[in-house]
Amino acid sequence: MAGKPSIIPHSHLLSTALFLSLITCLAAVAGPAGLKSSAGPLANANSPAKPRVVSLAPSNTELLCSVGAREQIIGVSSFCDYPKEVTGIAKVGTFISANLERLARLKPDLVLLVSGQEELAAKIKNHKMKTIVVDNNKLTDIGKNLKALGRLTGHYQEGEAAAQKFEGRLQELAQIVEKSKRKPKVFYCVWPQPLMTAGKASFIDDIITSCGGTNIAGDMAASYPRFSLERLVLSNPDVIVMPFEARNQAFIKQSPWNKLQAVREQHIYYLPDQKNDMLSRPTLRVLKGMAWLGGVFHPELAKELANWAEPAQARKTASK
Repeated sequence: MAGKPSIIPHSHLLSTALFLSLITCLAAVAGPAGLKSSAGPLANANSPAKPRVVSLAPSNTELLCSVGAREQIIGVSSFCDYPKEVTGIAKVGTFISANLERLARLKPDLVLLVSGQEELAAKIKNHKMKTIVVDNNKLTDIGKNLKALGRLTGHYQEGEAAAQKFEGRLQELAQIVEKSKRKPKVFYCVWPQPLMTAGKASFIDDIITSCGGTNIAGDMAASYPRFSLERLVLSNPDVIVMPFEARNQAFIKQSPWNKLQAVREQHIYYLPDQKNDMLSRPTLRVLKGMAWLGGVFHPELAKELANWAEPAQARKTASK
C-alpha cells in the first residue's frame, strides 16, 4: 500500500461549522432516487421552458452548470463555490436556512434543494414558492439528476449527454478496478469526535464499493451513523480515510488508534480542504476523487486510474 500522497486531488465534506447539523439531517435520509416537487408530480409542474432557479446546495449548483443552465441560476447558498462563475451570484441561504425575504424578492420559478433539506424545503414552500428536492444518496443518482435537471431547465440534450458520459466513465472505472483481486477493509471517518462514519445508505458507501474497497460500516443502515472505537478496533481496517480537520490531531498517535493496522502501516489518508475536496460532493468532479481513492486501495492501478481520470486528449489540451 502506498504512503500518504503529498497532494490529494479530490473531495468536499462540507464545512466544520455546518457539519454536525447537516449530519443530523442526513442520518434520517431515505427514499427512492428522483426529484420531489412541492407542486406534485414533476411532470405536471407548470414551469417556464427556461425557469429562473435558486440552488441551495453546492451539488445542485454544479449539476445545473454541467447541463448548461448557469445563466438561469439567480441565487445560491453560501457554500456554492464551484464553478467559480457562481461565486458572484446572490447568496440567499446556507444548507439549513434561507433568507426568505431575499428569496421572495428574487421571485424564482424554482428553488432546488437536496436530500436532508426537506425541513427547509417545507419552510420555503409555506411562502408560496415552488421547491424541488433532489435525491443524491447514491452514486447512480448523479446520472439521473443530470437528466432530470436537464429536462427541468430546458437543457434536455445537454443533460442526457452529460449523464451518458458519466455513466460510461463509471463502467470504465469498474473495468479497471476488476483487475485487482484485493478488496481492502476501509474505515471512512466522516467526523472523529464523536466518531461518525458512512453507512450503507450513504453516497460514500457507494464510492468505496465502486473503488474496490469494503466499507467496514457497510452493514449499518443509517447514512452517517456513530461508530464505536471498540468496533473500529475489532474491524482493524486496512485503510482509513479522515476528514481534513483531523490533520495533525494528537488522538491518531494515542490508543486505540495507534494500535490499528492502518495507522501502524501509514495507510491513513486525509481529505484536502473543502475547496479542493471532490470526493464527497455528488457531481461530475467526483470521478477525480474516485481515481485517487481507487489508487489508495490499489496502488498497482494508481497510474492507470490517474490516466482514466484525465484522458490523454484532455491532458494534451491542457498543456497547450
